[in-house]
Amino acid sequence: MIKKLGFGCMRLPLLNKDDQTSVDFEQFNQMVDSFLERGFTYFDTAYMYHNFKSEVALREALVKRHSRQSFTVATKMPVMIIKIKMI
Repeated sequence: MIKKLGFGCMRLPLLNKDDQTSVDFEQFNQMVDSFLERGFTYFDTAYMYHNFKSEVALREALVKRHSRQSFTVATKMPVMIIKIKMI
């Protein structure tokens, strides 16, 4: 059963508040570990968060450090940057 709380990755801890790509991985790793230790498994991100680095940050803090069977990740398609007109 999935617990009804997700970890959103739109606003990650930063080393420099003026640089959205300067993720504080020490703190982020601790946050991810704490979330999983409490039995939560659902993470949510999107391609454009943190100047297009949120998915990369989540890979480093979660995917590379934890068993793939221990979490679920959802990401969103950035429809606002699609340039092709569909008929």
